[in-house]
Amino acid sequence: MTTMEKVYHRLAEKDLRKMLHRMRYSEDKFYEIQKKRVIRGALMLLLTIFLSLFSWVYGVFGLILTVVQWMSQYRSIKGSYRNFIFKQQLNFSKFARMLIPYLYEDGATLYSVFNRLLNRLEESYVKQCLERLIIDMNNHPNSAIPFKEFGETASGTDEGVLFMHTLHDYQQNSFDRSIIQELGRMASEDLFKGIDEIITFKLKKFNLFPTKLTMINLIIAMGYMFSVYSHLFKDLLPK
Repeated sequence: MTTMEKVYHRLAEKDLRKMLHRMRYSEDKFYEIQKKRVIRGALMLLLTIFLSLFSWVYGVFGLILTVVQWMSQYRSIKGSYRNFIFKQQLNFSKFARMLIPYLYEDGATLYSVFNRLLNRLEESYVKQCLERLIIDMNNHPNSAIPFKEFGETASGTDEGVLFMHTLHDYQQNSFDRSIIQELGRMASEDLFKGIDEIITFKLKKFNLFPTKLTMINLIIAMGYMFSVYSHLFKDLLPK
């Protein structure tokens, strides 16, 4: 690891690298994002130093803008991460809901059901994970590990992992219809939970909209006030 890469790691927020990896970005993408943030931050600091030569008020204002732009880029990535998680959970919930009716069919096996689902699922990461699960089931029959890995990669939630563990139990006890009922209940709860989270997220963004407008007006007003006070202060100084 080079010196600059160490700097990028030190300046990064604790969960930034984890979020990018969860969204399946490479380590190079992390360094690329941090490099852009550092360059922009450095340019803003140079501009702040230049403005402070004219007035300390401009220097303070420039420093505040530097911090705001640094944090805004992090919040943008965090927003993208939330959207990614929502979509991933919804796709997994759709997969789980589609799976249940097939399991009620006479003579249905998980292997045959999964292959039928491949033809119905849209192109997504969940479909890629399902293809990998089918291959792992052939290579490791009766093993719970492929099911656990599918839950971790396709869903990324404890509920998804628990669902897949329960599905593995059904495979081992194929005549127990009560397990299918439990799977259906879990799939419904997970789907409604994801919908509720999306509604809460959208409402939160809508509720913050008036606040953002007010903050923009305050920034303009504060800039005007600083300019007036700076001008008055210079007039009071002896010439």
